[in-house]
Amino acid sequence: MRISELFKGDKKPKTGIYILLAVGIGLLLLGSLPGKDDPKPQPVAGSGEEDYLSGLETRLEETLSSIEGAGLVSVTLVPRDRGSLDVGKDSSGDGSKTVIVSGQGGGQALVLAEKYPAVQGAIVVAQGAGSDRVRADLAEAVSTALGIGAHRVKVYKMRG
Repeated sequence: MRISELFKGDKKPKTGIYILLAVGIGLLLLGSLPGKDDPKPQPVAGSGEEDYLSGLETRLEETLSSIEGAGLVSVTLVPRDRGSLDVGKDSSGDGSKTVIVSGQGGGQALVLAEKYPAVQGAIVVAQGAGSDRVRADLAEAVSTALGIGAHRVKVYKMRG
């Protein structure tokens, strides 16, 4: 029997459509069955505390070095915590299970939100920090950029 014959003759035209639909669903189900080649789910991965803080330090260094009199600037941030990931949970069964999303590199947890590490303090070393005005400007800029109190920002003169 050919597919074109399903749509001809004295059979109802809907029967052919139902058969094609059933075959399509069957193929989809066969393709989703677990096999030996299926990759194992990977552990939950975020962008990383160090990458985030390093990028933030670099941006601050670029901005602070453009302040008049600052010269070369180096910034070290002190994290308060490690940050966290909010992953999707499936609570429809007996217990709560992490939702795994399949991708090219295997499965990963479905990340709903990522909380970056909070910064509790900053150390700034600058060539121009010998001047009280430059030190105050640098401390104020860091305090404003990070949303932390000025007492949590220490500015020192760079040696050499």
